[in-house]
Amino acid sequence: MTLQLTFNSKLKLEFAFGKITQGKEMQLYGEYFPAITPLIMDYENQQVGTFTVISSNYPDVAPEMGAFTQWTSLEGYQGFYSDPRFIKVKDLRDDSLELFSHGHFFQSLEQVIEIKLDTDYAVVISKDDFTDLTTLLTMPLESDSPVQSYAGKSLTLALWDDNTEKLLQTESTETEVFRIRFNKPTQ
Repeated sequence: MTLQLTFNSKLKLEFAFGKITQGKEMQLYGEYFPAITPLIMDYENQQVGTFTVISSNYPDVAPEMGAFTQWTSLEGYQGFYSDPRFIKVKDLRDDSLELFSHGHFFQSLEQVIEIKLDTDYAVVISKDDFTDLTTLLTMPLESDSPVQSYAGKSLTLALWDDNTEKLLQTESTETEVFRIRFNKPTQ
């Protein structure tokens, strides 16, 4: 089974990842997400693709999930997080997550990528170019990204192979590697 990831250069592309606190799954999926669904529709953000994180070299807490989300604008993103409806349920979200890293906006491009749902991929965030990767796309961090922890770096989506495995095993504080598998869309 395949999935098409559709990237739109006119939209802002966010990369986010996290880990749910054990025992808080129902709080996140049963309370928080239903409460913000109308808000998501109002701000017209779109999921490009969600994924499971199989392994990573992310420090401290190991992420388990992530998503690529497109926003109509940076103002839309900021409006979403300052909307009183979000603020009302923010504590539900925060309490249910052991790790949540978001607000990383990368320069999107006009591209459709066919993804196999039974295949692993790599998300590599680095200032280096890796010519030995089977790269599907590379996007630099937006200069106006709300979070600048990846300043000067690019996000590369690549096929998982021996080269990405070696990169994952290499100790580096400058390169983050996520081994991921995309989720089947719920609709």
